[in-house]
Amino acid sequence: MSGAIVDLSRERSPGTVTADVCVIGSGCAGATAAWVLAEAGRDVVVLEEGGDFTGTALTQRDGEMYDQLYMERGGRATEDLAVSVLQARVLGGGGVINASDVVPAPDGVLRHWVRRHGLTDLSPEALAPYRERALEDLSATEICEYQLNEANKRLREGTRALGWQGAPMMHNREGCMGLGTCLIGCPINAKRNPRFVAVPGALEAGARFFLRVRAARIEGANGEVKTVVARTLDERGYRECGDLRVRAKVVIVAANAVATPHLLLRSGIGNEHVGRHLTLQPQLPVVAEFEAEIEAFRGIPQSYAVTEFEVEDHPEHGLWGFRIEGIMGTPGIVSTLLPFVGRDAMEAMRAYRRMAGALLLVPDAASGTVTDGPGGRPLVAYAHRDDHKERLRAAARAAARIYLAAGATRVIVPTTPAVIVRSERDLGAIDAVSFAPATAPLISAHQQGSVRMAPSAAQGAADPEGRVYGARDVYVLDSSLFPTSASSHIMTPILTVSRYLAEKIAHT
Repeated sequence: MSGAIVDLSRERSPGTVTADVCVIGSGCAGATAAWVLAEAGRDVVVLEEGGDFTGTALTQRDGEMYDQLYMERGGRATEDLAVSVLQARVLGGGGVINASDVVPAPDGVLRHWVRRHGLTDLSPEALAPYRERALEDLSATEICEYQLNEANKRLREGTRALGWQGAPMMHNREGCMGLGTCLIGCPINAKRNPRFVAVPGALEAGARFFLRVRAARIEGANGEVKTVVARTLDERGYRECGDLRVRAKVVIVAANAVATPHLLLRSGIGNEHVGRHLTLQPQLPVVAEFEAEIEAFRGIPQSYAVTEFEVEDHPEHGLWGFRIEGIMGTPGIVSTLLPFVGRDAMEAMRAYRRMAGALLLVPDAASGTVTDGPGGRPLVAYAHRDDHKERLRAAARAAARIYLAAGATRVIVPTTPAVIVRSERDLGAIDAVSFAPATAPLISAHQQGSVRMAPSAAQGAADPEGRVYGARDVYVLDSSLFPTSASSHIMTPILTVSRYLAEKIAHT
């Protein structure tokens, strides 16, 4: 039996379809769940708001690709505009637009979940085979020496000069040609992401994928059969055009840690924990300039990580401290992150070939919420905690020291006003950075926790099997479940937990 991919911006909506399982979202969580359940013999329908972009459809053009591959065209942000909230809107989800970073949830984090959050089923021992399967599905390997570009080598050089710990990262690429445009999709299909693993597996087992469909609400959440009411979209995903209703006994919401709680809230499903406890992991970019040409836009953007300051088993928070990784973007995104305008901006971009960039990855405690905002759009609020700001400052100081040790002529911390570090004597200026709203280009790519998993409804929104409290056979399987930050990059933890929970559903 073979499934199908149906783009409802190009084909007439069937009106109403029936299935055993309706999965909302086709990313790491949704596609994996669809694959597991279809192989178990369930009739599975998957709804995806985005389109299908592979190969040359991924044009490597900033404007077009952010428009088509990202939620709200890449413009989603917290209500105070302090944090850019990057989320995918495409068949295959975040694996299509991420930097292919493979970082499983550390054992220390899982033990923290067991000890502090009562999730005794999610021990390192229980999840070990599912983590290995996730790595297998990703074809995960360590990035080789010849794949480290000059920018990441400079990061390594400075790290070693200071005597700090660091290591090459793992990734899920095969046949990479070093195009450097990972964040707007790989036009040679080198990423072993859900679009090329879980989606084909689910299709072969009979799952049906409906594209350009936006789930609006879930009706009858306490009944044996639920109805997912959805709206079809036009070819670019701009306007709602028609209707689709999916009737299913089991509904799995896997739409990301903003859209998932938003759909539950709009449907009146769940308890007071739905939409709360959100973590954003706000990241800050730092840019270093060198005299020599670095060409950080060539090769793998993120291939080396500074792990000296990362804590995996903080007694209160689990994953804590901070981590520094090389990164680079296309000219459009880099120009928006630099803290300059006018002639200063033009002058700064003339150094594009001599730039090396890093991301400061700083885990946060739960301090955000998702609510139903004006016009039916999700509203993300975030209280930026002082402990996170202080670790951002510490990470910026460390990154600046690394780049200076590697020979950088200046390091730019892109705040308003800008902090320029030319020697270690300038590091003290970083201590004065306030991180007031909209004064730093903070980026969130790893949202978690908004439908927190807990052993009781008093502590969270979903039970340890992903079932939403107060509903019948409505599940959440994405990063919304994680009670704390699972990892510095959450693709692998999502694949791990989704398969683990989907197999439980398949056997109920």
